[in-house]
Amino acid sequence: MVSGSHLRRRGALTLLLAVLVLVGLAAGPVGADSLRQESERDVSGVEAGARDVIVIGAPGLSWKDVTEEQAPAITSFAAGAAVANLNVRSTYFTSCPTDGWLGLSAGTRAAEPRDVTRGELRSDPRALPHCSPLPTLPDPGPELMAVEMDHGYWQDLAKGVAAQGFDARIGTLASTVHEAGGCIDGSGAGAVLAMADRDGVVRSGDPGVNETCAITLVGAPAITVPSSRSLRSDEGASKGSSQDTVRTRQVEAVDDVVADVVAGAHSDTVVVLAGLSDDGGQPGLRVLAMGGAGIPSGWLHSDSTTRDEMGQVADVTHTALATAGFTPPPGLAGRQLVPVDDGAPFADRLATLVDDDAQLQEADRVIPPFFRGFGFGLVGLLALPLVLLRVGPRRWRPVVPRAAGLVGLAAMAVPASTYLLTTTRWFDSDHPMGAFVLRLAVIDLALLALTLAAVLAVLRRARPRWLAEGPAVALVGVAVLSAVTWLLLAGDLLVGRGRMTMLSVLGLLPLDGGRFHGFGNVPFAIFVAAAFLLMAALVAPTLHDPRVMQSSSDRTLQDPRVLQSSGRAPAAEAAPFGTKGARRTAALVVAVVGGATFVVDAWLGADGGGALALIPSVGYLVLAVAGVRLTWTRVVGIGVVTGVGFLAMAGADWLRPEEQRTHLGRFFQSLLDGDAWGILVRKLETNVDLLLGPERTALLVPVVLVVVIWVLARPSSAAGQRVQPLMATYPGLRVGLIGLVVALTVGFLLNDSGTAIPAAAALVLAPALLVLWAGVGRARDERVEGSATG
Repeated sequence: MVSGSHLRRRGALTLLLAVLVLVGLAAGPVGADSLRQESERDVSGVEAGARDVIVIGAPGLSWKDVTEEQAPAITSFAAGAAVANLNVRSTYFTSCPTDGWLGLSAGTRAAEPRDVTRGELRSDPRALPHCSPLPTLPDPGPELMAVEMDHGYWQDLAKGVAAQGFDARIGTLASTVHEAGGCIDGSGAGAVLAMADRDGVVRSGDPGVNETCAITLVGAPAITVPSSRSLRSDEGASKGSSQDTVRTRQVEAVDDVVADVVAGAHSDTVVVLAGLSDDGGQPGLRVLAMGGAGIPSGWLHSDSTTRDEMGQVADVTHTALATAGFTPPPGLAGRQLVPVDDGAPFADRLATLVDDDAQLQEADRVIPPFFRGFGFGLVGLLALPLVLLRVGPRRWRPVVPRAAGLVGLAAMAVPASTYLLTTTRWFDSDHPMGAFVLRLAVIDLALLALTLAAVLAVLRRARPRWLAEGPAVALVGVAVLSAVTWLLLAGDLLVGRGRMTMLSVLGLLPLDGGRFHGFGNVPFAIFVAAAFLLMAALVAPTLHDPRVMQSSSDRTLQDPRVLQSSGRAPAAEAAPFGTKGARRTAALVVAVVGGATFVVDAWLGADGGGALALIPSVGYLVLAVAGVRLTWTRVVGIGVVTGVGFLAMAGADWLRPEEQRTHLGRFFQSLLDGDAWGILVRKLETNVDLLLGPERTALLVPVVLVVVIWVLARPSSAAGQRVQPLMATYPGLRVGLIGLVVALTVGFLLNDSGTAIPAAAALVLAPALLVLWAGVGRARDERVEGSATG
């Protein structure tokens, strides 16, 4: 016979699962509608049907080069065209002109193989390459019907490109056109690399047929000299003037080509101008513009990046084929470029594109010193209070916890501050690093002041009687900053289309070609860390049980050594917290906040790996705070729900039209095609490269993660007992941290560059734990002072 309590528990779990399903169903249409709105853009003025296409490849051309003085033809063309920044990331960090043309040929990332070993790339992944010169076609003539490249060269090149891990097949563009009975015409440096089919043959139409090819490729001279501003070194400053002069001449040569093409193009011909590659300096964004044939001036939306202001080289391949009336093959990584009408002046769009490129390049420079400085600062922040309490004067002891808590709150606000910093022009300075630090400090202090004001307001209205003043201030402070961080990232995706997330030093790093929308590994880690801290803080009052907590808390605050001498975990951790009603309330809070976190990350953030991490971690936390014992059967059940949930998300995305699918749908297609294993292997290799790369501190990430798992899993161990005063003071903190560690571990194992996930989460988690520890220490000092006074 089944007991009434068992039926009530089963009913509660059934209701909880129903709520999660309803939340997912409610969010599904929202995500689908947002993606549908991205694709159903205003393309008024663009005539239906196939049109001729001219692609002008101008490797190295950036929007900062486009001025009336040095590029009047490009400026005039772009003013009446749809424009965007072009991400030119190839299989290496810095791309060469040959890489851009090969990427156009393959329709995905491709690069000329370089004479560098995997170990050398690990030690210096951003080393500037020695780029090969661009090949050219012979002068055209009536007798020229086909040109065949050196067969051995082309086959070796094709094998080398295919081995780079992106399933790239050079010659895809030309082969698709030729197989459909069409032809590709072209001239100029590099164009031949994209005109050749998979066999290395460059065809110029059928013999005896005088016809104009639907696709024409024009190779403009490559820009191979970086501007002086992009150098940022003493040598660069000394060479700046001469290099800028050379670059100006190169831009003028490109402008002459654009002027000739635009002047000779028919009014119904679509002209695409693409920067294709980097310029021999730091990686950056390049020019992308599409005009002619009635295309309205405005933005150029890319379905592959889901952004109006950024596309990829593979998008140019897809767009050229589709516009010319050919069916793009399924293997292309790019998507259709869609004009988005915009009535704002061209100068405004140009300024936005230049600013985005400049901010991302400066952020790319700031990232290494920022992470090192913040990381060492956190280590010092965690160690200094312990040192001062042990060796400092006795009169400092009441002050140290208060100071540590205040500084910890300021450190916890830093990640949120980096996102708000993107709304300022810190990058437009003679000393960007100094401007970054100064403005970040100002924003951080402003967030700290708002947090303290919120803490005072909350404690005045509802001071928790079960906590002393110190722990109460710490808990509310952590909750407020966690909520601010969570809302800032969620709101940026919902309202701001993820611009702060894209541009921040803790953002998507689009110059690396990782992600262009939603959540990447670093934003995911910060978002999830804030979510679990917020859930742990919200359920603490409901999980408080005065019959259990009061005695252990009193003993802990008076003398934490009591826990060490007892040799066991406190009773509060040995049994479920609170009453049954309180546990139901806590489970509901976790379900709502965790479900919202899942919806934001999986749908708005388009984060399949995050979904795999959140389902088991939130599921565990719901069961833990509900007082349900975790058995192996339930662990297997959580794993099954995780797998089914992920496949359902990926399958739903796969059901969309191919051009509207995100990476989830494309991964589902790879499962159907049997190519998923290669993707997983590439992700694993990327993680290994990061662990063995120049930043040797990355090796500490899995070590620290294992230590944290050990401490949380073995509370009775020597290390576990040292943190039990913290766990006993804040009910639910231990299970909240376990849930967070589950999410971080799954994310670390399943994502490429997953090493960054635990490290980024520590930027929020470590200061938060310091604040909570300071609250415990402050309460203990207050009790000691009270006892002495009494």
